[in-house]
Amino acid sequence: MKKHRRDILTLAEKYRGSAEPACEHFRECGGCLFQDISYDLQLALKLEYLNSLFSDIARIEEIVPSAPYGYRNRMDFVTAFGKIGLRKAKRYRHVIDIRACAIMQEKSNTLFQKLRCLVSGIEDYDYVHHNGYLRYIVVRQGYFSGQTMVNFVTAIPEDRLSPFIGAVVNEADSSSLLYNDSFADTSFGNEYSTLKRGYITEVFDGIRYHITPNAFFQSNSPVARELYRRVKKIAAGKSILDLFCGAGTIGLFIADAASRVTGVEISPESIAAAEENRMMNNIGNVQFVCGDARQFLSENTIGCDTVIIDPPRGGLHPKSVRLLAERAPGRIAYISCNPPLLKEDLTILHNYSIESITAFDMFPQTPHIELLALLCRK
Repeated sequence: MKKHRRDILTLAEKYRGSAEPACEHFRECGGCLFQDISYDLQLALKLEYLNSLFSDIARIEEIVPSAPYGYRNRMDFVTAFGKIGLRKAKRYRHVIDIRACAIMQEKSNTLFQKLRCLVSGIEDYDYVHHNGYLRYIVVRQGYFSGQTMVNFVTAIPEDRLSPFIGAVVNEADSSSLLYNDSFADTSFGNEYSTLKRGYITEVFDGIRYHITPNAFFQSNSPVARELYRRVKKIAAGKSILDLFCGAGTIGLFIADAASRVTGVEISPESIAAAEENRMMNNIGNVQFVCGDARQFLSENTIGCDTVIIDPPRGGLHPKSVRLLAERAPGRIAYISCNPPLLKEDLTILHNYSIESITAFDMFPQTPHIELLALLCRK
C-alpha cells in the first residue's frame, strides 16, 4: 500500500497547481493531498495510474466520479495536545487544529464547529505517553437520510461530557460514549453510555441500514450506491455468496434481484447488525453466517453462481484466493480499495477471465481508489 501511495503521488506532481485548494488547512493537514489539482485531472491521473499498474492484464476505461467536496459520511477528529483536528502531514506526533473540513457534509461541519467550543475545557488524550481522557470525536452522517451521529471515544469509562454537550446531543440524531484504553490508536471502542438513540439510518434505493457507533459503512454514499447498482446487475436471478459481508449492505441491496444470498462475516457485531437490517427491510431470501471467510471456503461447497468479495484493505489471505479458485464459481465480483493487492489476486485467479475493471472515486482529494473487478470462469 505504501508503494501505491508513493507511485500515485509521484504521478500527481505534474498535475499540481491546476486548482485552488478549498481548505485553509491544505498542505498542513495529512487528510487531503490533491486539493491543488482540478477534479477532472484527479480522475485522469487515477486512471493513468491504474492503467499503468494493470497494463499487462486489463485496461480500465471508466472511473465513476463523485462530488469533489462535501461527500464524506464520517470524520474522526483526534483530541490531543490542546487541539482538535487531524494529524499533520508526515508528522504523527503533531495535530492540526481543524475549524472545518471541506470534504465533510455541511450538517456535520456545523455540528463539529459547535462541539469544538463545547469540549474545549475537557481533558484531551496524550497518545504519545498514553494518558488523559478524551481521545476522539467521531462525526457521522447519512448522506441520503441526513441523520447525524456524534460519538466520543474516551480512555476512561467515565462520563465527563454530558454537562457540556447537551445542545449538540439534542441537535444530533444519535450520540454515544465509547471506551478505549488500549495503546492502539483507534477511534473505536466499547459503548458504555448511549446519550441518544445509539444508531442512525441510511437509505440506498429504499433499503434502510442502521449504522451503530462501531459499524463500518462506506464513506461516500452516492458512489457506494452506484457500485452496489453495478453489482446488482450481475446478481439478477443468481445465487450469491457474499464474503466479508459486514452489516449486510451489499447482500440486502441486491436481494430483490438475486434468487438467494448467503453472507459470511467474522464479526459477531456486524452479523447482528446485518440480521437486524434484514428484518427491518423484511427480506426473506438472505441468510447470514458468522465465520471466517477462509474457513468457510475450506469447509463448504459454495453451491452458488456468483461470489462477491469485499475484503478489508489488507486484502484476501493467499489461501483464500487459492480456495476460491478451486471452488470455481461461475462469476466473481471482487471489490477492492487496494489496487496492487487486487492485481496480485487476479494473477492467482488465472482460471478466470477479466470481463471488466471499473474504478470508483470514493475518496476525492486523496490518492485512494475503489475498484470493482468482474471475473468469469474460463
